[in-house]
This record gives sequence, C-alpha cells and structure tokens, in this order.
Amino acid sequence: MRTRLRLCGDLESRDVIFDHQFIFERSLDFRALITRYRGTVCRDTTTGTVITAWQKSLYRFGNFPLEEAICATILLDRKGVVRGVSLDEKSHGGLGPLCDFHTLQGCMNRILRGKSFAAFSRVCPTAGDARCLHLFEVLGSAAGFYDELLRKGRTTGSEEELLRIYPGRETIRVENEHIVLGQHRRTDLELRHVQAPAFTKQRLPIHLLSKLEVQIQAQKALSEQVEAEDFHSVYGKLNRAISKVHRMEKDAFGCAGRMRFTNYTSLTGLLLLTISHSAMHILRGPRILLMLQILQTGGERMNCIGFSKLSDFKLNCCSRTLTEQP
Repeated sequence: MRTRLRLCGDLESRDVIFDHQFIFERSLDFRALITRYRGTVCRDTTTGTVITAWQKSLYRFGNFPLEEAICATILLDRKGVVRGVSLDEKSHGGLGPLCDFHTLQGCMNRILRGKSFAAFSRVCPTAGDARCLHLFEVLGSAAGFYDELLRKGRTTGSEEELLRIYPGRETIRVENEHIVLGQHRRTDLELRHVQAPAFTKQRLPIHLLSKLEVQIQAQKALSEQVEAEDFHSVYGKLNRAISKVHRMEKDAFGCAGRMRFTNYTSLTGLLLLTISHSAMHILRGPRILLMLQILQTGGERMNCIGFSKLSDFKLNCCSRTLTEQP
C-alpha cells in the first residue's frame, strides 16, 4: 500500500529497502514556519530485525532557515537485543560539535548495545541520557513503535508522520498527518488568540488567552480554552491541551501504554516557539535560538538538554530567571 505522505514510497512492502536520500537533500519547501518529517521502518532479516528511524526538521525563522536531519539504523538480534546503532554520517543536530555524527554515534552504541530495544524508555529515560534531544526523539519513537509491533505479534511494519505549523496574525494553524501500519489519520489544530499574548524581554509568553480547536478527519474533535498568566502556566496548560489530542491519537491507532511515536510529544515546545516568533520583528533567528536554549534547559548555560545534567525539564528554574516587560 502506497502511503499518502509520499515520503518514502511503499513502506508496507515486506521487502522494502528504505531509501533515506530525501532526508539529507536540502529542502526548498519553507512555506510553513516549522515542518517536521519523522518515521520508522522495521523489517526482518536472517539474523533479526533492522530498524530505520529518521527525523528531519525545517525551521524558517525570518531570514534564518535551519535544517536538521538525523537517520539511525538499529540492528537487533532475534531476541530484540541491540547489536549495533549506526547513524548516517550526514546526521547532525543544530549545535555543531556538541551534536555531530561522531559524538552521537559513540553515545548511542555505549548506551544501547547489549540492551533490549523495547526497554529503551528504561535504559535511556531522558534526553540527558541520550546526550541529544533530537536523537532521543528519534530513537524513542522507533523503540515505541517496535514495542507496539511486538504487542501486535509482529516485527515488520512502518509508520511515518508529517507536521506543518503556519502562524497567522491571530491564529496558529497546525496540520499533522500520520500513517501507522497503513492506517491514515489527518488532524488539524488551530490555536486562536482571544487576547494578544504578552511576553517577557526574551519574548517568552507570560499571558495567554487562546482557544484550541481540533478537527480529526475533518470532524470536530476538541474545543479547549487555554488561559494562563505566567510562563510556567502557559507551558503547562498548553501541554495539557495537546496531551488530550495525543491520547485521541493513541486510541485511534489502538496503541497500548505510553505511545511515543508521534510529533505531539514535542508540539507544545514548537507552538511556544511559533507564538514567540510572531512577536519578534528584528533579529528573529538569534533570538529564537536563545529561546530554544531556555526551553530545552530551563535557563541553564548549556545549549542542549542532552549535555545538561537536568533529569527533567526544570521550568521552575526558567521562570525564576525570566524578567517581565514593564
């Protein structure tokens, strides 16, 4: 069955050989402010299972476009134990030497080799353990999908997802398409501001009164008001609303446990970047990078949560260091 996303071709074929060339080709499609491709392919071999997992993110922050791509191949034996993790040498994050190919390759093999891949969430519970937020997302999604396949009594199959975020003057529109084992699902979200957001000097939102409208397969599924008066509450309340959409996604695909192979786990942070970007008029690129640092680390000096020693996302630290506009 050919997927509707047309990213990777005939993923449902048992004999598919994944062609990941498109992940590292420079994209010319920056119509959306943020675009994220992500997916997993699992197939059997004579010695076990080969899993290919990828994520490609495109950001159009003013005249400061960013493109980050990671593709990993995980080799499992017949018992589901990791025998090796291989990254495409073009894989990278956005922070140069901190997240280059050699660093990420060494970290992942040291952490995962000899461990059950289905137990990834116990072996590598935080992005700090993975030394890279993006790689943590890629491998966590792949492990979650592989675990779901085992639950269904199989070891082959694929899933892929495409998310786009479009900001407007008073609204943010999100389009998300997800295909799991050939089953397609389209979700449209609109975050409409009832009042204009207020921001800190760093342009993080500290006042939000908005309405989240969600349509699934063109049918109204959720209407939720998001109202908050400080950054910690903005993040928390927006995250709770997105979590409801995440749960609907999980139920629709019949997934058990903690479903991680979806873009909804990172959508709250992407929406916060979009809200802040809309409030900026100059130096959007550098300011967004500073904001991304704050979101990832809670205000610590490190530029990436993967190299910080935080065990979780310490918003309390972040809220203490921010200064509100007069």
